Amino acid sequence: MRSRILHIDDDPAMLEVVALVLSRDPTLETRGCLTGEEGLRAAVDWLPDLILSDVSMPDLDGLEVFEKLRENELTSGIPVVFTTACGRIDDVGDYLASGVAGIIVKPFKLRELIDSVREYLDMAEAEPIELTPPDIGIGKRLQDDADRLAQLRADFASQADPSALREVVHKLAGVAGVYGFGPISEAAASIELKLVALTRKSANRSDVLTKLDELLGLLDRENLAHPKP
Repeated sequence: MRSRILHIDDDPAMLEVVALVLSRDPTLETRGCLTGEEGLRAAVDWLPDLILSDVSMPDLDGLEVFEKLRENELTSGIPVVFTTACGRIDDVGDYLASGVAGIIVKPFKLRELIDSVREYLDMAEAEPIELTPPDIGIGKRLQDDADRLAQLRADFASQADPSALREVVHKLAGVAGVYGFGPISEAAASIELKLVALTRKSANRSDVLTKLDELLGLLDRENLAHPKP
């Protein structure tokens, strides 16, 4: 009987990457959900052996999902592992204190992901499998994100609310890292940190704009090197 893995993440690309990677292990069965509410329903209906949940999500965040799982007798015993981007690493201690089984930091290496899942399922001795990132059209994703970030930069410079910008860089930090675009992932994560600092008034908009220009430069260079067909 295969072990069931429920993955909750509001980024469709991350759901697809994780599902394709874990599907290479014949002992695992995966299901993905784009929202916390959807994940809660799936947890009750499907009763997975392990839940991977993003922390930063727009409806219910990871902590709220975890609390609601614990309140339900059917799901209270299911181990939950948070996946969190670099920009939220300072919160890891708080997450562990809440009672989650563990933390997987994004961007994660594919080998680390499968090894972590096996560890939480007591499957660490399972047969190794070949891991390469699946083709999800990452080139188009980077170009689309560059276009979106250019518009968000203009909005942000005009004093717009930064929540949409933070959502884009949060997702980009994770998916770019998985596909080996380390500088892009790190630049996106640094912007998320600056945006967090902005809310605490320990950074200003010019700091964010400087970092954002650096990220756009990296994306432009990558997109010029690998233009969209």
